[in-house]
Amino acid sequence: MSKLWLAADPAPAEFFAQFPELHPVLLQLLYHRGIKTQEQIDIFLGPDWSRDTCAPSTFRNMSVAVSCVFDAFSKGEVITIHGDYDADGVCGSTVLVTTLRDISRALKFDESKIEYYIPHRELEGYGFSTDTVEQLREKTKLVITVDCGISNKPAIDLAKSYGIDTIVCDHHTMPKELPESAILIHPLVPGETFSNKHLCGTGVAFKLASALIDEARVRGADFPIGHEKWLLDLVAIATVTDMVPLVGENRVLEIFGLLVLNKTKRPGLRALIEIAGGKLGELDTTSIGFQIGPRLNAAGRMAHAYDALELMIEEDETKAVEKAMKLQATNKARQARSDEMYKEAKSQLVVPPEGCIILYQDGWQAGLVGLVAGKLVNEYGLPTFIFGKEGNHYIGSGRSTDRVDLMPALHAAAAHLEKYGGHPQACGLSIRSCEDYEAATKIMRETLAASMAVGDGFALLPIDADMKLEDVSWDLVSSLEKCKPFGMGNPSPIFAARSVTVVGLSTVGADGKHLRLTIQSPNGKILKMIGFSFGFHIETLHLGDVLDVAFEVTINEWNGNRELQGRIIDLRKSVVHTIFGK
Repeated sequence: MSKLWLAADPAPAEFFAQFPELHPVLLQLLYHRGIKTQEQIDIFLGPDWSRDTCAPSTFRNMSVAVSCVFDAFSKGEVITIHGDYDADGVCGSTVLVTTLRDISRALKFDESKIEYYIPHRELEGYGFSTDTVEQLREKTKLVITVDCGISNKPAIDLAKSYGIDTIVCDHHTMPKELPESAILIHPLVPGETFSNKHLCGTGVAFKLASALIDEARVRGADFPIGHEKWLLDLVAIATVTDMVPLVGENRVLEIFGLLVLNKTKRPGLRALIEIAGGKLGELDTTSIGFQIGPRLNAAGRMAHAYDALELMIEEDETKAVEKAMKLQATNKARQARSDEMYKEAKSQLVVPPEGCIILYQDGWQAGLVGLVAGKLVNEYGLPTFIFGKEGNHYIGSGRSTDRVDLMPALHAAAAHLEKYGGHPQACGLSIRSCEDYEAATKIMRETLAASMAVGDGFALLPIDADMKLEDVSWDLVSSLEKCKPFGMGNPSPIFAARSVTVVGLSTVGADGKHLRLTIQSPNGKILKMIGFSFGFHIETLHLGDVLDVAFEVTINEWNGNRELQGRIIDLRKSVVHTIFGK
């Protein structure tokens, strides 16, 4: 789908004059990211752990939660960590399982009393259920949910009736009824005093773990100062995979988390990184998004998330390698099946689709429908729901752009939904009959249509600044490095080179999948570019064509050499060239 380019206006001249020591392109980026004062710039470019993170104790229920955990420890009761089946749930569960183990070993509690539970995605579905309560009622006295729980009032109330306490560590959208019988550690609960409202589930679990470690020190545990920071590798992974904004405290957690990830002590994670082709010391948000995260998620999508959790908590290096290899095989199967489903979904579409996309098919796996929905959103710029159908039961996932909130559509259709929950741009839902499917999807379409403004159905491409090829320099790269890590809320900068001439053209990769382009500015400056999955343009491009190219500034490293290059995000025939035709 062609994209609508939205170029940012130049920052005011007085802003550039106020900070002459900074690269003008860096100032342009800072200004349009809302970073405009000296204090904001200092925090963004030089984050400080003590200054820029939020104390766990500022959660209003944190002290109660900590007391509840240590009460269970002292009574020798079983504590069950109940996680979600995605990478955020797995990482958050790992945070708490390993922390409780560390505390047990340090204070001589019974480590065997620490258990964990993750529901099977297709057989049990999302969240803490009443069926799970029935399974746990005879053996556990405390359940700590991770990345779920806030929407599970029936299960939590049932657990309470059996004498089971629940601590909810969650970050999802508020339901109509809160599980008030639980201890809620959730940044979005009405009246919550914790200031960072955008933590991922693992981030919330990390705050609880940090508070537990502090209390353990008070009780005599010999944990060095900063012991909890070794958990930040998990926070870094989940912050990226759950696509929470990399601003404010999340940016600080990610920066320090990447430092820890690059020297992680976890045998399972080290084995996974190696088998995925990563390298300690060089891992960044891209490594998480394309190497680590998909493999952790593959377990819950194709088999059971236990495979990922047990890899992450494994302490034996030999077993860790075996488990990493199993996860690698699962991920390969996930790639093949999701590609097949994507092709099947596209074959159902009337192109170009309008409004929103809602599709289903018998046999589509519940664990993969979200991936297909995400690909279609990226391609068509429209909110998308994809369902797998089994008998008369539909299990689906929704994905959206950052301009369209899915939750009002789900709330409107709630009477026809079996279960639903999630975020404005990513959700899960299930429907119990064909009649309910027809009714629910009709309401969802109507609600989305009423809420979408003109232009919401276009894929928008924000352009941070127009860029002359002459300005692509190592000094610019050095300035852009200061903005990392990139991700949701702090995207990698995209620049536009306009009216550049094609002077080199070829394809690379299997089946010519990728485009190799060399462009020249009107003043003669040449820049090489690579366009991943842009190889199809070879059929319509010619030497001498004049283009506008949207690109990121990157570094190409090969045979020990380093050179600047552009990574193509979008391209089109130059507007000027098209108008005048000569």
